[in-house]
Amino acid sequence: MKKHATIWGLAGCALGLLALMPLTAQADVKIQRFTHFDEVTGITAHDSNTTDYIQGDKKREENRRKFTGAVLGAWQRFRHEDKGALSVDIYNVGTNKHFELDPKEKTYSEEPIYTPVPKQSGEESRGGTAHGGQSSQGSGEQESESDTKVTKNEFTVKATGKKKNLNGFDAVEYLITWDVETVNTKTGDKGKSLMTTDLWTSTDPRLAKAHAEEAAYNEAYRKLMHEPTNIEEMHQYGFGTVTTNGADPKQFFEKLKTIKGYPVSTDVRWETAGSGEKDKSEHPTESVDSAIGSLFGHHSEKKKQSGHAGMTTVFHSHVEIKAVSFDKVDPALFKVPDNYKTG
Repeated sequence: MKKHATIWGLAGCALGLLALMPLTAQADVKIQRFTHFDEVTGITAHDSNTTDYIQGDKKREENRRKFTGAVLGAWQRFRHEDKGALSVDIYNVGTNKHFELDPKEKTYSEEPIYTPVPKQSGEESRGGTAHGGQSSQGSGEQESESDTKVTKNEFTVKATGKKKNLNGFDAVEYLITWDVETVNTKTGDKGKSLMTTDLWTSTDPRLAKAHAEEAAYNEAYRKLMHEPTNIEEMHQYGFGTVTTNGADPKQFFEKLKTIKGYPVSTDVRWETAGSGEKDKSEHPTESVDSAIGSLFGHHSEKKKQSGHAGMTTVFHSHVEIKAVSFDKVDPALFKVPDNYKTG
């Protein structure tokens, strides 16, 4: 869905595109994060506790994910994974290897991080594919919006002046909003899309150091994937992959640059509404997850939605850095244990 990708692209910018100054990576780092994600169907709703270990061009990701929806939550309970399932991924950019470990079964699989795409007749090869099967060029999906006219396109970044200590980091709050309204010139139907980001950042030097290590690894990864690695090629923070609904991208970048520090907590909500839709606040409906879950005799608990009246929350995400440390990372963490077998 093109518009979904467009809005989510801006959310991604708010997550990691806040510091421009070059930093030299010089140490190992361990970063612990908590992530909550929920979307309109409720099916993929989950909480994740992730620990990333980075050592130069090597990275280990430990992710314990607990599904909070009715269907996948029931599936995890059936597998006796009430506290969530742990997955481990090891990436070695220097040797172009990705290992996926299953700690429960003591098995692993191995594959290249980057696989070149064969050249087509008369065409230039433009890159390869990464783990997960995603091409570096995107899905190629196209959507005609010739009948849609943007009537409002406002992007704001506001420092609220609020301060608090969050997980040991002295943080300040920014509110980012992207308000877009459209009209269909043929049908007259109106649409509204609202992205709201509650962002807490900190200038704590520990975050700057962790950012440098992560940025150095990501740059090595992008080079392996034959993807752009500098600000110009990335159209300032990855905006080359999304659109700004006809607005001059420069105004978006300039406002984002006013944000000082690095993200500690990022809370993003995307809401939509249209004149052709029923008012869901007056005609509540079950989510797909709740409807399917009821077939299994389980009804998920209704969560309080804090979005705006008359609008549907398409997705809500919360990402929070819990801790960072710079102790020497054991090189063994980037290797498959001897007692693991290929699965």
